[in-house]
Amino acid sequence: MYEPVGKIGSLVVSNLERVAEFQMDAAKSYADLTMKQWKDIADIKDVESLKNFAAGQAELASEISKKWVEDMKVLGDMGIEFKDEVEKILATSRNGADKPAGKTGA
Repeated sequence: MYEPVGKIGSLVVSNLERVAEFQMDAAKSYADLTMKQWKDIADIKDVESLKNFAAGQAELASEISKKWVEDMKVLGDMGIEFKDEVEKILATSRNGADKPAGKTGA
């Protein structure tokens, strides 16, 4: 009875570590984009450089949008993987064996 609880607890800790690492990497990536923006703003010296900066904003918005969608997909996949692992542990504990329910050896 206590074995599945221990496995799930370990899985929770492992998953929290993965999510925290992902979030730190994402935060750094977004911070890098922000710093690049500030540097680009600081480089505006005339009308032409302002036009070039403004022209790049649509591309930047697209890049950020794509990155956000990718990040949300990765987080969603992590959640699905976590759920699947918990279900395997619960199925194994219900069966009293090391194989998930409904699976047989080949």
